[in-house]
Amino acid sequence: MTQPTQPGPHVPPPVPYGRPPGPPADPGAASDRVCGGLLLVGAVLALTGSFITLDTSRQTLTPTSNATYFRTVAKAWSYTTSYPGEDAESVTRSDGVPLVLGVLLALVAAVLLFTGSGSRQPLARVLGVSGAVLLFGTTLSVALGAVSDTQWDTDSRSTTFGPGFYLLTVACLLGLAATVLGMLNTRRPAVALAGPAQPAQPWPTGPVPQAYPQAQWPPPAQQPYPYPQPPTQPPPSSHEPPPPAS
Repeated sequence: MTQPTQPGPHVPPPVPYGRPPGPPADPGAASDRVCGGLLLVGAVLALTGSFITLDTSRQTLTPTSNATYFRTVAKAWSYTTSYPGEDAESVTRSDGVPLVLGVLLALVAAVLLFTGSGSRQPLARVLGVSGAVLLFGTTLSVALGAVSDTQWDTDSRSTTFGPGFYLLTVACLLGLAATVLGMLNTRRPAVALAGPAQPAQPWPTGPVPQAYPQAQWPPPAQQPYPYPQPPTQPPPSSHEPPPPAS
């Protein structure tokens, strides 16, 4: 008689793990990169505009058919005047010094914000705001200096803005935008990359799957329950005579 085999233990199917929790994302990381981009572009425009003509003034000396003009060209580093029939004379201006300082600080802040230092060190964001404020202030002061040259315009004198003035104006607006964005970023707390407690997962995670038992072949003989084990020898009958004594 073939004995029924005992079924193996029921193993539930494996349940996929939940998504492993990653490091907390800093909501200001993207804003830091945008602020760094504004500072980088503004610094390049300010540095380029400091070597290009800011404004040119021309004054008529003899209002005749053969008019002669007195011409001045203003830059951040020089101021050039020219008379008819004479060599041009140039003097050095110091407006380029604060522009260079603002450009250098803006470039350092842009590199720190691009590398993600703002999310780890609050001082990097403070430096970004300082660079943006200095870039905004220096470009604004130099651009206003070019605007102030127009106050001397008369019927015989006219002033026109050069490409350097427009580059500084764009750099000034970028510095203002980076200042506002940087001040908003400094109000966010810095997020460390290691150590903080992980947030609770919004999705349920299943139990850890157990390893399947290894099958044995041939399977060992097992006695099903509750069938009793049949006796190998018949029990002695009570009617049999006792064995003879030796």
